[in-house]
Amino acid sequence: MAEYCSLCSPFEGKCDIDLMKIALKLERGHSTNFLCEGCNVRAIYKDDSGLLYLAKEEGNEIKLEPIHIEDLISK
Repeated sequence: MAEYCSLCSPFEGKCDIDLMKIALKLERGHSTNFLCEGCNVRAIYKDDSGLLYLAKEEGNEIKLEPIHIEDLISK
């Protein structure tokens, strides 16, 4: 069964991977890996200054995209 993150879940109010919960628990300088089959997000990373990034697969590469914590709120 496919797993979806809180950004792309087709199930209203429900998701398998709650990015907000992960981001709030994540320590600076660390990441958590997972696989969202809906939007190809592979990980969330918090840098040493507390900024958040989503690691997304694009082609054969993983790219870090900055994201604000407010944008992680489940739909």
